Amino acid sequence: MTSKAEALYFASPVWLQNVLVSAMGYKLYRRRYTGMYHELRELVRESREWSEAKKADYQSERLHEMVKHCRHHIPYYQKLFAEHGIHENQITSLNDLQKIPILDKQTVQQRANEFRDSRQKPYMVQHTSGSTGTPLALQVNELTYKLAMALLVDHEEYHGVPFGARRATFAGRMVQRPDNMKPPFSRFNIAENQKIYSTYHLKKSTFKYYQNDLDKFNPKEIIGYPSAISDIANHYEQAGCKPAFEPTAIITNSETLLEWQRDTIERVFKCPIFDYYGTAEYLTYSAQDSIERYRSSPIIGISEVLDNSPSQNFGRIIATSLTNYCMPLIRYDLRDTAEPDYRTCNDNPAGNVKYYLKRISGRIDDYITTPDGRLLGRLDHIFKGTTGIREGQIIQDSSDHCLIRVSLDLKADQFNEKKLISNFRERVGDNINITVEVLSEIPRGSNGKFRSVISNKTHSNK
Repeated sequence: MTSKAEALYFASPVWLQNVLVSAMGYKLYRRRYTGMYHELRELVRESREWSEAKKADYQSERLHEMVKHCRHHIPYYQKLFAEHGIHENQITSLNDLQKIPILDKQTVQQRANEFRDSRQKPYMVQHTSGSTGTPLALQVNELTYKLAMALLVDHEEYHGVPFGARRATFAGRMVQRPDNMKPPFSRFNIAENQKIYSTYHLKKSTFKYYQNDLDKFNPKEIIGYPSAISDIANHYEQAGCKPAFEPTAIITNSETLLEWQRDTIERVFKCPIFDYYGTAEYLTYSAQDSIERYRSSPIIGISEVLDNSPSQNFGRIIATSLTNYCMPLIRYDLRDTAEPDYRTCNDNPAGNVKYYLKRISGRIDDYITTPDGRLLGRLDHIFKGTTGIREGQIIQDSSDHCLIRVSLDLKADQFNEKKLISNFRERVGDNINITVEVLSEIPRGSNGKFRSVISNKTHSNK
């Protein structure tokens, strides 16, 4: 939204804001769900039944075509392939991916024009800054954008939420100015039967308006940031009340879904959560199935998990686009991490390529680093078994010190700080000092997202 459009929106009465939100909704609806979308939706549905061998064959063929395209039309890869003697005829299987060097975000930021096909006009431009704060404009073609939409719709429908069902969205949307504390705190998008709720105005004194609005709307799906949905669930518990509606499923995205968040959300709303993982670069898409296993789509991109070992079960996610010929990225380091899942399949079509993930643990920058050099992730378990904690966050500010921030449940009788410290020691050891800080509320980022672990030490050493 431009500054002029934003100013017009905020100056408008609520009824007109709903009209403007719906007008934008209809514009996006036409952009997302028309034309080739329907064919892509069928392809996505069919791919659910593919064997690992068929997935590998499909991806090998698409990878060969993408490398051929890059060698002929993408300046960065023309130079890179020439330097390394790479020809598309040498890239005929997923195992051949390792012949291509890994690409980092800094290179794309500094040389963005070299990754673009000058013959093609992008269908849309995705602006992202990511963890570094450096802006990047990613050009995306129509195929990739509509495929991403088809993948999300497939995920929702697979878990019982039909397209067009009433949907409540809790993400970082600024539906009204932050200093405007007058209800309602939602806006309605008629185009997608969607209520968009503010995550910036929810507190004890405003919860009753959210509660009444949600009960009246009766959503079949709640979708958004895990932290935001967990927050509304906490308010139900603190108020000693229950939702008057029964959603079919809750879909989370954009943040790492933590176990204590899952426990709270599912306890309050009495329905399962099915998380999904996508990226601003449209390189990969993985979504949880009925056993909470992430299934990676074989159509939109290839996902490798590197540096995996028995002593370190997570690895970096390296992703390759199979569809975005407008601005292709090959073996791009997402700086996110994941743990492969071997419970129900062989899942080894080509070494590091993984179709099933047990968990996705978030950014590599969000790991605690011990003084002896170990990276520790998924530390949300330190908050399990404690009493009185509503939310928790770990901040590493030096190699031997962590600040643990907690916000407390107002209904709890006490805060079990000793248990929290004991849990931390069990997982991290005795070489890192701890300071516990109690806050009324843990701050979110400027985009409304919640980070459970922040490693300022890592950031300062970049």
